[in-house]
Amino acid sequence: MDDWFDYILDHTRSQPEAPAAVMEDRVVTYGMLGAAIDACARRLAAQNFAADDVVALCIADPIRHLTLGLALFRIGIRAISIEPAHRGLSALSFSALVGDEAARKHFPAARLLPLTDDWFNPATAPAVALAEPFSGGRTIWRYSLTSGTTGEPKMLATPLEYVGRNVLPGNAIYGCARTLPMLGLTSIWGFTAACCALASRRTVYFATSPFQAVRMIELFGIDLVFAGTEQLVALVRAARKTGATVDSLRTVIVGGSQMTRALAEAAALHLCKDVRNRYGSSEVGMISEVPAREAVSRPGYAGRVAPGVEIAAFRPDGRPCAPGEAGNVMSRVRRARGAAPDPWVDHGDFGWIDADGAIVILGRTAEIGDLSAPAAREVSPVHEVEHLLRLEWDAADAAAVMVEGDGAAPEIWVGAVDCKDADAAVLQGLMRGRGIAGTVRLFHLQAVPRGANGKVQRGALAAALRAAAAL
Repeated sequence: MDDWFDYILDHTRSQPEAPAAVMEDRVVTYGMLGAAIDACARRLAAQNFAADDVVALCIADPIRHLTLGLALFRIGIRAISIEPAHRGLSALSFSALVGDEAARKHFPAARLLPLTDDWFNPATAPAVALAEPFSGGRTIWRYSLTSGTTGEPKMLATPLEYVGRNVLPGNAIYGCARTLPMLGLTSIWGFTAACCALASRRTVYFATSPFQAVRMIELFGIDLVFAGTEQLVALVRAARKTGATVDSLRTVIVGGSQMTRALAEAAALHLCKDVRNRYGSSEVGMISEVPAREAVSRPGYAGRVAPGVEIAAFRPDGRPCAPGEAGNVMSRVRRARGAAPDPWVDHGDFGWIDADGAIVILGRTAEIGDLSAPAAREVSPVHEVEHLLRLEWDAADAAAVMVEGDGAAPEIWVGAVDCKDADAAVLQGLMRGRGIAGTVRLFHLQAVPRGANGKVQRGALAAALRAAAAL
């Protein structure tokens, strides 16, 4: 699974005039991409990085960002993609930063390699010998920042074969020709989604906003979209507001959070019928994938374990759970019989695995609270409430937490931004229709507390809602 990069390079030679990447009215062919990768690789090789160096990329232009990421891969140097919002993170560590002058402002202490147009010009590239590209499945080839759901984001190391686990299923399953990754290249899943398109000799498209994404789907006939739940909510809202016709769109792959009935129904109505929920792409490559309609018919269901990977739930003392017993979910790549096993990778999720390999994810372990309580075996309704407010009432943002109330059932406290028309009683009625109990309390906030990667900070949210309730 670690030869996907060879396929990309082969495509740059075998079909140089075919479109590789498109953004707005800008088209980069495979031939242009191959020449740019080589030119950038030579400029980077001239820096004489050590084998254990990490080079950060802070580049707003996604095509240039992708090119530099592939150029670092070409010379076997590890990379991490970052954004200005990541400034000041204590976990962030790198040897040099490739970016423009704006990057210097956000990371003034970094060793900056200023990115100019000349980087992509083969005629001015240094005449240096290039090292071999990355190889070896367990080799760490890239870092990414975790979501930060449970605190400050951490640097997550990604072995080479993990990207292959993300790239190859996309080649074999979807059969689509035009891919739009809305995830951003700072996430390992977003980067590999773009690599998936290139390795399979397709075209990858980039958009700077959900409204631009809708226009590009219409204009170019894009048939496959990769998105996190936040991006999918924004894309649905844009398609609904513009009345766009997106008949070319065949499949949407979504991950990063639990699928909700509100989002699945809205995506099927305004985008396409084939919406699939994927689990585990950031940790060890794709672990499971399930049609959204199945995910919402069985709350928490994340599909069955994909070939080549192991997944298990563990008790607090580290012992594995029995089938159907809830615990902390971890995974690892399955090795050949007799080979040394990989260490387990902690997903930070609480759930269980049935005897037949069905995965059920209840939520983030750190957000559930008392893991021994009966309520811990139920999927939290907070995501359903959030999506209802954003899709039915067009809230600019919304986030919820569970709070112990005076009655038997906990209360659902939800903060909404720019959503004056929302009615707690109507919202509660919609939740009842979905079989979700609990009193809904609605508060209006100036902003929802989110971390550097956009994830809701539930602890800070609970504090803000308690402060609003005390007024």
